[in-house]
Amino acid sequence: MHRVRRSAWWFSSDGSGRFDLPVPHGTCYLAEEPLAALLEVTRGLTILSEDFLAGRRLLTATLTVEMRVADLTSAAAYGFGVTGELSATAEYTGPQAWANALQAAGFHGIRYHVRHDPRGDLAGIAWFGRAGRARRPPVGHSRQLPADLLLAASPFGVQIAGDLPTSRPDTR
Repeated sequence: MHRVRRSAWWFSSDGSGRFDLPVPHGTCYLAEEPLAALLEVTRGLTILSEDFLAGRRLLTATLTVEMRVADLTSAAAYGFGVTGELSATAEYTGPQAWANALQAAGFHGIRYHVRHDPRGDLAGIAWFGRAGRARRPPVGHSRQLPADLLLAASPFGVQIAGDLPTSRPDTR
């Protein structure tokens, strides 16, 4: 998911992302499912304005590059010291240290549980690359957010501001 006026293919290196690598490297954040992307972009907001939604696009793409990804959602990751804290903490020093170590070990990215899914079912991919805009981004299709995505988010309490029930003023 990306803003209308920005590329989805951005490799962050400013430290604002969970698994950001420092310059000259960066990290592009992807989601395996649209719902994961929406929950991560909204960061816990449950009432979304129509302007917010209109300013976002959903990109669907198939990565055709060979990637070696460290799967932090696997039970086997526990044996390396990985816990759910890496995906849940609001403090990014630890996750960024893991990203640096995994990239140095030859991994091209990390598969992780997205923070804003309390069930722990949805996963994201932190893809490592050169910092900034991708030089040769994968081919993808960017489109308006589909209505079924917003329906899928409703069990999480996500609503569109214009769809909220209104109460009648007390006329007593």
